[in-house]
Amino acid sequence: MTDRGHGRAGVSSRAVSASAAGASGSGSRSVSLVSCSGDVCSVTLGGRGSRAHVLGTTFGLAAVDGNRVTLRVDDRDVTCDLGRTVAVGALRLTCTSATDDTVAFTVARG
Repeated sequence: MTDRGHGRAGVSSRAVSASAAGASGSGSRSVSLVSCSGDVCSVTLGGRGSRAHVLGTTFGLAAVDGNRVTLRVDDRDVTCDLGRTVAVGALRLTCTSATDDTVAFTVARG
C-alpha cells in the first residue's frame, strides 16, 4: 500500500512498493523503495522528505555525511555508519550504501 500524498511506502512480506513525491515546480523529489521478505526488508530512501513505513516503524532520511547517515526513526534521530548494525527498539538497522541524498539499508526484527 502506498500513501502518495505523504511519499510513504508500506509493505507486507513478499511485496514490493515504491512511491515518489515532489512539489510542483519546486524541483524537490523524494523516492522510497521497500522490498520485504518475512521480517527482513531492504529500503532505499532518496531526496529531501523521503520516508517509508517498514515493519511498523516510520523511517525518514535526515542527512548523509560521507559514510555516516542520520535517519529519522519514528520521533528520534538514529545515526548509522555504513556497514554497521544499529539496534532500534526491537529492530536491527544496517546501512549498506549512501550517496549525497540517498541511503540504502536493511531492517530486520530481532
